[in-house]
Amino acid sequence: MFMMYGRFDVASWLLVICIGVQRSFGEVDFALTSYEVTGPDLVDYRLGEDVIINATVKVKNVGSDDVSSGPTNHFGLRLYFSNNINLEDATLHTPSTGYDVDVDDSDRDKMKGGFPGSTSNPPSPVRQISFSANVTMPFYNCTQYSHLCTKLKIPVANGNDGTDNNFQCLALIAQPPLGAGFRDCRPSSSTLLSPSLYNVMIMGVLLPVLLLVV
Repeated sequence: MFMMYGRFDVASWLLVICIGVQRSFGEVDFALTSYEVTGPDLVDYRLGEDVIINATVKVKNVGSDDVSSGPTNHFGLRLYFSNNINLEDATLHTPSTGYDVDVDDSDRDKMKGGFPGSTSNPPSPVRQISFSANVTMPFYNCTQYSHLCTKLKIPVANGNDGTDNNFQCLALIAQPPLGAGFRDCRPSSSTLLSPSLYNVMIMGVLLPVLLLVV
């Protein structure tokens, strides 16, 4: 009886060890290694106005497992306005699901291509992907947004070890390529007539007054 229990116990530990080794040394880890706004030369994110930007990112698999080419994308890309250079620490970011991007036709296949692991010979190449996006500086909390960030969106089924290397952020205090451009929270002639601006004024000015009266 003791021997049967001992064998079961050893088998259980071997199973745990095997699982632990597989999880520790077998992984896919997509990393966004660089991000740059490439155009236009002068970018001003004016309150409530659409701005089309061009940008490039570089992506690499720094995990040990190989990723084979396939019919669908291994990852997507999104843009966010953030109040922190570390997107994971941001207390404000908008929109909640990110702005969609339009990847250049010549780069779309790169998102489906193979990404060898870091232990392969040769290791994973760094793939550069160019895209455009239409973004809008929001009326709410405009002055608190300090960065424009891009992030890899990786389906859960594809697997990814860690998220702290899935994003890069550029400050809104310098024109490209040093930054993402400038934030401008002053209402323009077109935004003065926007219903969204009136909603902000009502929430920010009239509502506190009403609360004081009540």
